Amino acid sequence: MTTKIGAHRSKTRWAGVAALAAALGLLIWCLRAPTAPEPVRAAPRASAPEAPPSAKRAASVTAASATAASTKASAEDPAPLIDEVEVEKPEVCAGEENLIAVRSHTTNGTDEYLHTVIGRHTGSRVPLRIWPDLDGSYAMPTISVFGRNNVMSQIEVPRYKVNDCKPERIVAITHRLLPNTADEVELTARIVDVGVKDDPHARPFKPASYAWVFDDGDSEETRAPFVTHSYERRRQTALVSEFLLRVEVRGEGGEKLTGRALLQIPNMVFQNLAERGIVTLVATPARRFPEQDGDGVVRQAFRLWHHRDAPVRIDTVTAVRHYAKASDSSPPEEVSLGLVEIPPGQGVDVEVRLDAVDEPDVFTITYLLEGKTAEGYAARGTFSLMKPPPVPTKGSSTPVTEPVLLAKIKRARELLAQEFVTDEDIWRLEREGKMADLDGSPPRTPAP
Repeated sequence: MTTKIGAHRSKTRWAGVAALAAALGLLIWCLRAPTAPEPVRAAPRASAPEAPPSAKRAASVTAASATAASTKASAEDPAPLIDEVEVEKPEVCAGEENLIAVRSHTTNGTDEYLHTVIGRHTGSRVPLRIWPDLDGSYAMPTISVFGRNNVMSQIEVPRYKVNDCKPERIVAITHRLLPNTADEVELTARIVDVGVKDDPHARPFKPASYAWVFDDGDSEETRAPFVTHSYERRRQTALVSEFLLRVEVRGEGGEKLTGRALLQIPNMVFQNLAERGIVTLVATPARRFPEQDGDGVVRQAFRLWHHRDAPVRIDTVTAVRHYAKASDSSPPEEVSLGLVEIPPGQGVDVEVRLDAVDEPDVFTITYLLEGKTAEGYAARGTFSLMKPPPVPTKGSSTPVTEPVLLAKIKRARELLAQEFVTDEDIWRLEREGKMADLDGSPPRTPAP
C-alpha cells in the first residue's frame, strides 16, 4: 500500500581493557552530529479502523498540506517536503512487522541533511510493530522529517488495520558497536514466542542457521544467533547512513522466520568536510586492543586511509604523551612516521611503539596528523596507542569464587588458549552454546 502525502562489568581484572581502550583507542577529528528531538506532538488515540481500501490513495504534493505540521523555518532552511509514505501491508497481526518507508526532499538542495523519526524509531525505513491496547484501540505513530538545522515536518503514518491476532514467533534484531571500533557492529537475533503460548499445539522451533543481509552488498550465514560486520568503508555522502538489516532464521524442520531492523550510523567524515572544509584521516588499528611484548614494549600497527580519490599530503605529525599519575600532558612533539602522503583506496600501514620500561609513567601516546589534499582542503586525523593495564595477580585482584562463573572462565581459557579472558569472550562462547551445560540457562546477551 502506497500513500502519497502533501508534505562489566568485568569478570577478571584484565576485562577492564575493553572499557578503557574504548575511550582512548581510535579517534576521529570530528564533532557530534545533531540529535533528532522527539516529535513535538503525538497522534490522538483512535478505535481500531476497518481495513483500508487496497487502491492507492493520493493527494496533491504540496508543503501546505493540512495533514503536515511544520516548524517555523528560515528562508535559508525551509522545512522538508514529505513526498510519499509507503506502507508494506494493508493489515497485520498485533506485533507483526510492517515496513514504513518515507521519501522526502528539500527545496534548497540540502537533502543530504535529511533524517527521519517514525514513532520512537529513527530512520526513513522502519519495520514498525503496533501492539493494541486491551480494548483493541491503537494510535498511528507520527512521522517527523528533519532537515538542516533540524527544521521539521510532521504527519501521521497512514492508517492500516491491526487485527486481533498474533504471529507465533517474531525475530528481534539488536545491534551494538564493538568496543574500540568506530564502525564495527555486532548483530544479535533473538526469537520471541508471541502467539505460541496461546496455542497448546504449536510446534517447537529449533534454529539451525542464520542468513544475514547487511544492506551494503554483503551477506553472511552463521550457525550462531549473532554476527559482526564492519561498515567502515561505507560512502559518507550524507549526515547519516541507513542500513536495513535482515536475518532469515531456518529451523531444523525447514521452517523459516524473518526479522528486520534499521541501523543508522552518523557520518562524521561528511560533516567535517561539508561544514568545516576538513578531510578526515581515518586510523584503523590492526588489533582491537594493544598488547605488550615480553620486552616491555607496546607495539601497534594502524592503517591510515581517507575517502578521497587522490593522495593526501602529510605535512606534520605530532605526538602528545599522557601520564598515569598526572592530570597534564607533555607538550606536542613533532615526530616522523615515515609518511609523505596517504594514497587513496586502502591507504598505508604504520607502526608505533611505547617502551613501558623506559617510560613507565606514560599510559598513552596520541598522534595528530595534518596535511592537505590536491584540492586545497585541510586534512586532519588522530589516533592513540595505549599501554595495556598490568597483568592481574592474586595481590591486585579479587578472586572469583562463584562456582558457575569460575567454571566458565576455566572453559573459556581452554577453548581460546588464552591465559586471561574477558566478559566479551565469555558472552561469545555462551551465545555459541559452549557454556550451556554449565548452568542450564539460555545464552545471555551483553548489556547495551
